[in-house]
Amino acid sequence: MTEAADRARDLAEFANAVAQPNQPHGHALVRPTAGLAERVVGAQPVAKEREETKVRQRLKALSAYAGEDFFYRYPVRGQSGQQYIEGPSIKLANNVAREFGNNVTEIRELDVGDAWVFYARFTDIETGFSMERAYRQRKSQGSIKSRDAERQLDIAYQIGQSKAIRNVIVNALGIYCDYAFEEARNSLVDKIGKDLENWREKTIKGLARLAIAPERVERIIGRSSKDWLAPDIAQIIAMCKSIVDGMANADEIFPPLEASPTAPLSPTTQSQTGEKGGGESAPTAADEPAAQKSSAEHPAAADPLQASV
Repeated sequence: MTEAADRARDLAEFANAVAQPNQPHGHALVRPTAGLAERVVGAQPVAKEREETKVRQRLKALSAYAGEDFFYRYPVRGQSGQQYIEGPSIKLANNVAREFGNNVTEIRELDVGDAWVFYARFTDIETGFSMERAYRQRKSQGSIKSRDAERQLDIAYQIGQSKAIRNVIVNALGIYCDYAFEEARNSLVDKIGKDLENWREKTIKGLARLAIAPERVERIIGRSSKDWLAPDIAQIIAMCKSIVDGMANADEIFPPLEASPTAPLSPTTQSQTGEKGGGESAPTAADEPAAQKSSAEHPAAADPLQASV
């Protein structure tokens, strides 16, 4: 027998080492996995008591690093005209749940024809507390300019799933999400304030990549670009992220100059954190389809609008 034949026989014996008798050709590709899940789960450490102080410390550090990735801002039409809503993103929710620890979030969906209803359940394993929230996602929602109907449908599904997960975590862990949201927003303002001119220049370049004239933004902010302050730039970045993520289009947030002017931003905006965060119309600007995500791994050093490149 040749050396090549010996190697082939040894390989066949190795591939079929756990084979069961009377199985068809190619059965080695489907190996018995009984007990595998039990072994993996059994390898996990036993849940230990949660340390609230350490949870907050870790969230503070994460929020300072994440900055604009932890919150969003987008326009809505209210009785008194256009208003702006800001709140925690899906990235914030996922990180809060991880740092909180000893919990699980499950989701299931129900197809109701023109929409999906996502049921997300959050369970705190340590205390036994559980919460479930439903979110209805319409299939017709358009998030990107594309003629590919199937792609639009896939994106709408992913958006709905992310919103459902975000909503249940933000409501179940409201205090922690509020804390992370405030820390992230304040850290971004502080970061911009330390290098205001550079951030102003990068923001204007980012607007150009989105084909948004600075004059359109100036009318909404209420200040000329040369006079934008750190909070103004932070607001613009959050608003542009909702455009990049497909949650709104540029004309909704920054109406064209020929359109009727919109009142400048009010100092007070609605927030959708905690119980107020359960608003099912709120977008998740950070964990939507991969084709629309920013790939930046270091937000602090990144162009605030680089995802629009």
